[in-house]
Amino acid sequence: MDANRIVDEVLVELANVDLAVNEETKGTPSHYLDEHRHEYVRTVRDILAARPPAPGPVRVLEIGAFFGAVCIALSRAGYEVTAGDIPEYIEMPEQVARYARHGVKTQGIRLENFVLPFDDASFDVVVMCEVLEHLNFNPLPLLKEINRILVPGGLFYLSLPNYARMKNRRNILRGRAAGITVDEFFAQLDPKDTLIANGHWREYTMPEVRNMLEPLGFRVHDHYYFSYGETIPGGSLKKRLGKLFYRIFPALKENQTALAIRERRTDIVFDIPSTVHKELREL
Repeated sequence: MDANRIVDEVLVELANVDLAVNEETKGTPSHYLDEHRHEYVRTVRDILAARPPAPGPVRVLEIGAFFGAVCIALSRAGYEVTAGDIPEYIEMPEQVARYARHGVKTQGIRLENFVLPFDDASFDVVVMCEVLEHLNFNPLPLLKEINRILVPGGLFYLSLPNYARMKNRRNILRGRAAGITVDEFFAQLDPKDTLIANGHWREYTMPEVRNMLEPLGFRVHDHYYFSYGETIPGGSLKKRLGKLFYRIFPALKENQTALAIRERRTDIVFDIPSTVHKELREL
């Protein structure tokens, strides 16, 4: 299947849809989706290429689905897809109906509860793109939960910024923040501010990603750096020189993607709130 064609068909459909998150953001400009097209294509292409063996339809959960370009594209490709996101957005009647038109189920998820509302081995693939860096809590119990809901041999597709990228190194050398800024702290608590994703609370290097996944029962099958500019054709001389620079020094690229296989359950026990322990026992 051609990931470019599938994604382009989805973007054409979504261009005429109001993707509002709330009353203040109605009329979300469609150019947002166009600007992120290369990300959607890369993700869909990777998942199609790494399709795990399954006796029936491949069951996919995307955590942080938001506008749903990846979810809808994978549904078009024949996958059985569930879009997960914060209840305030994904459970809006218009969003439930919009996803349903494309054969995608919806599920509200509160990641900070450390409990995913799914049975063991519910999915063949879990996708989480540009989410981990926004979490303002210890992510290990969540990653353990992702291991639980994956089938043995299932795929965890994780895409996130590379903390060691060139921009962060420059910011640190200049005494600036390499993550969430103090201004964003204020914006987060401002009742007049409509900011939803409050900056990158914690970014990770490639070794850190491996150090989290492997003890929790995953085997990292592939792990690579990428730059958004790589997939954008043409550009100025400065951009072309930048692409050449990153080919020589890939560890300085902006982003990274890990494709991890769920090999085993972990016997690690985490100290999390007692109410969460109760919910975990009931699953």
